[in-house]
Amino acid sequence: MVLIGLDLALLLLLSIVWGIAGYRIGYLDVRAADIRLQSRLRSILVFQGIGMGLALAKIVTLSILFARDRLFWKDSWLIHLLLIGIPLVTVLIVSIPRLWTMMRKGSKTSSDRAREDSLWFLKLVLPVRAAGVGTSLDSIRTFFFGGTPFTAWNTLFFLGLFAVIIVCQWIVIVREHREAIKEGFFRRPNLWWKHRVLRASVVALIAVMVVSNWFLWSSHASKIPDRMSMMVGTMDMGGGKLSDTSMMMGHSGMNHAGSTTGMEAVSVTKLTGPQTGQPDQRFQLVAEKQKVKIASGDVIDAWTFNGQLPGPELRVKQGDLVEVKLINKDIEEGVTIHWHGQDVPNAEDGVSGVTQDAVMPGETFTYRFIAEQSGSYWYHSHQQSSEQVKKGLFGTLIVEPDAGRPAGEQDITVMDPTYVTESGSEVNFLNPIERRTVAPGTPVRMRLFNTGNWPKIFALSGVAYKVDAIDGTEVNAPTNLEHVRLEVAAGGRYDVTFMMPDTPVFLSTDPSSGMFLSANGQGEMPRIVDGPFFDPLSYGSPKATNISTNTTFDRSYVMVFDNRLGFYDGKFERLFTINGNVFPDTPMLMVKEGDLVKTTFVNRSLVPHPMHLHGHHMLVLSRNGRPTTGSPWWVDTLNVDPGESYEVAFVADNPGVWMDHCHNLEHAAIGMTLHLAYEGVTSPFEIGRASQNKPE
Repeated sequence: MVLIGLDLALLLLLSIVWGIAGYRIGYLDVRAADIRLQSRLRSILVFQGIGMGLALAKIVTLSILFARDRLFWKDSWLIHLLLIGIPLVTVLIVSIPRLWTMMRKGSKTSSDRAREDSLWFLKLVLPVRAAGVGTSLDSIRTFFFGGTPFTAWNTLFFLGLFAVIIVCQWIVIVREHREAIKEGFFRRPNLWWKHRVLRASVVALIAVMVVSNWFLWSSHASKIPDRMSMMVGTMDMGGGKLSDTSMMMGHSGMNHAGSTTGMEAVSVTKLTGPQTGQPDQRFQLVAEKQKVKIASGDVIDAWTFNGQLPGPELRVKQGDLVEVKLINKDIEEGVTIHWHGQDVPNAEDGVSGVTQDAVMPGETFTYRFIAEQSGSYWYHSHQQSSEQVKKGLFGTLIVEPDAGRPAGEQDITVMDPTYVTESGSEVNFLNPIERRTVAPGTPVRMRLFNTGNWPKIFALSGVAYKVDAIDGTEVNAPTNLEHVRLEVAAGGRYDVTFMMPDTPVFLSTDPSSGMFLSANGQGEMPRIVDGPFFDPLSYGSPKATNISTNTTFDRSYVMVFDNRLGFYDGKFERLFTINGNVFPDTPMLMVKEGDLVKTTFVNRSLVPHPMHLHGHHMLVLSRNGRPTTGSPWWVDTLNVDPGESYEVAFVADNPGVWMDHCHNLEHAAIGMTLHLAYEGVTSPFEIGRASQNKPE
């Protein structure tokens, strides 16, 4: 984050410094007395020196980012060169030598030429003005059009705009200089200032007209249609091919999976779990509004499952046929249930507008699936999820291994979401600190859940422990950790195990909340760990998998994350883009069943993005070009920090249409979403204001 933030800050500072330098040199009074002129020249040179230093610092930051992955500036290096690099080189070669000559003591010739020779004055001023214009245009491009895929057209647009402004500057500088020669430099200051104010007013008026029209057009163009299928849009084949029998169409209005010849399209509604047979575990979840009093004594105006906050824990065994009946009692917006991390059949995935319609008040929906993977998972509504999860529509799904757990193991689920109270303040669920009694010598498993939108830091103090599982998948040969903090991605889970010591243990989930364990629930709090962060890249021991960095992949995708200012669904937002776009303009990633798929994530934005692929687990291959050296690192939600790049891979072995999105649900709500679609699979569901579905 530091490098990305520094790079953007340097660009903004460059535009400010060179803008000031361009303004000051353009109105340099070369008739002023030597002392006054020397002072002004010196200040201009200082600004230019600062500007050159900032440019050098930007080159350094870009070089470091480029060393990590060329995608950090693959589509911006040319525009940087043309808008910033060339003007600054021109300043060094043309403008600064003239300024330096004028600065030399007793040098009258240069001052005389600046007064009398318009072309000489133009060479003094125009390069500095060009640097100010170029850095300003590059800042506008970065902050308002950042991440837009590199094309000849968008490059030509900014170069054309730059050229028009510079030609106008050329004309104005020469004309004003010649008029000044006739009138005598600055002999009529009142008229001079009136002229400048008038010109500035005209420029400002034109700018306001252009910007306001752009705002109106962008706002209208960004609106999501009242009804739209999730199956239309631009396809990304990832370098692979689909079957010759498929007739695939994008923005033409036909489904991605379209009509087929020689093969019949399959609806997501047919990709269900077992619909017959007695379930091993049957649950009923009622979505309803409740006022819930939590441990702190605060009252939460919550949306709940079964009146609980969080929802009830669903505990099953690996291989169980699970049946869950969802009843919507009074949530007017509609609800669904998504099984986060469980690779269920597509029709059971619970995404409104993709795999089902939202369940409206008075309606029911039954999910049936086999709990194939053991471990720690969770469920939540995937209808307007950025709001509904925050209000409380989530709970845990624990799948115990068919081999069972160690005898006597104390299994503790840790969730510490933040809620908004009736008074509008925020409070953590584990506040005050929860105290538990655990006998020394007891094996303990703590399941750490992060149901929030940002990475959550857990610090386990007073005991050595192992990270036994990540996102439900066991770590191979985990080793003991001490004085190490755990950063869990939004939506992610860690299982940690340890043997309860004679002394107290404390799990910190927030500066003011956590869980305290001791033989009698009392005792002195251990010193809270403040060490380095756990790194899964090198933790545990290697184990053979069917995917590695040497695998020949059928498809490879690249997702570059940026941020920019813009509109989404008619509202001005700070957008988080994937390859320069937000939904519905993000691509549909197309695969065939059995494909080996690699995806590269590159985060050029200022904030972390926890990427969550539904229906599949991803194997992390490398981070910042460094391959994994420890246990295979399987995830369903991967946190990609600013300035980081990851390579991950998965097997396309679960047909359907799957969401692939940032699990900072507020980012997903403003378009940081795309879909993974299998050849031949279609969805009949729609989203939009005229539908009942808002998947986010």
